[in-house]
Amino acid sequence: MTPHPRVRTATSTDADRRVRTLVHALGERLDRTIRPLLAGVTRAALLDVPTHQNVGDSAIHLGTLALLRRAGVRVCYACSIATYSRDTLARRLGDGVILLSGGGSLGDLWPLHQQLREQVLADFPDVPVIQLPQSLHFREAAALARARAAFGAHRRLTLLLRDNRSLAAARNTFDAPTDVCPDLAFALGPLSRPVAPRARVVWLARRDREAAPHAHAGSHPTVDWAARRGSPLSRVERLGYRVTSAHPRIEPYANGPLMRLGVLACRERVRSGCAMLAAGDTVITDRLHGHILSLLLGIPHAVLDNSYGKVRWFYETWTHEAPIARWAETPADAVRTVAQWAS
Repeated sequence: MTPHPRVRTATSTDADRRVRTLVHALGERLDRTIRPLLAGVTRAALLDVPTHQNVGDSAIHLGTLALLRRAGVRVCYACSIATYSRDTLARRLGDGVILLSGGGSLGDLWPLHQQLREQVLADFPDVPVIQLPQSLHFREAAALARARAAFGAHRRLTLLLRDNRSLAAARNTFDAPTDVCPDLAFALGPLSRPVAPRARVVWLARRDREAAPHAHAGSHPTVDWAARRGSPLSRVERLGYRVTSAHPRIEPYANGPLMRLGVLACRERVRSGCAMLAAGDTVITDRLHGHILSLLLGIPHAVLDNSYGKVRWFYETWTHEAPIARWAETPADAVRTVAQWAS
């Protein structure tokens, strides 16, 4: 199949420059917000690292590691949602800080991640804990009350929220210091398109509990990177974490190799996700990181919301001025938008 030429707008050179400026500015905002919280810190534990197929969480993890390298902070302990060990973390942390991974799990929609967060806060009430940039969304009053109690009981918790709506909700709910901060994927900076486009449109649509009712509407077939089978490397990574969880005695020997394996698996997932997006002249997506990675790759795209609003919140806070990203209220609006770019 002959690749399509890349879609260009009438002022594409200027648009590319503006997008790169925006991406660099958001990366700098990350450094200005997070690095002061790490002043004097040389060691950190990074909890809830991804082992699943969601490319966005892998991009967040790689961005987190890039920021920590620039800050001179070494990761002394890392765990997935299933392999947290209080004793191992206590033994390795020393005078370091605990970092809770960023993303979209601050709330009750993904309860296992919230349970880990609350458990860590209870286990280490006197250790500095930084919740890296998250969207906040609670549906149930009881879950919100548990979170308020867990956060309120901790003496040294800082919450970073990745949009203005989440920031306002956190400040109305929790007593911990808060700030607004972009998604950590922006710490990766601009990315090169890994493949030439082969189709006019790639439609990346959620197929999970965050999918909006209209997620699969429209005349184009949709794909979802989180629904794909894991690569052999990802399967080895998950097996390693399962074995470590089942046999805690090997954890002191396995943690370092698992961290390195996890980085390789995250890089592979992000490369694969970028190739999926870059296969299109344009992109339609309701995934936040479909939007963010399209910006990093310089791909024109239409942005739809997820089930509860987090994509809109982020877009309105940080990226609404990007010339290659346009908001779409409906799938039909998104189709019309990308058709205009292709004409």
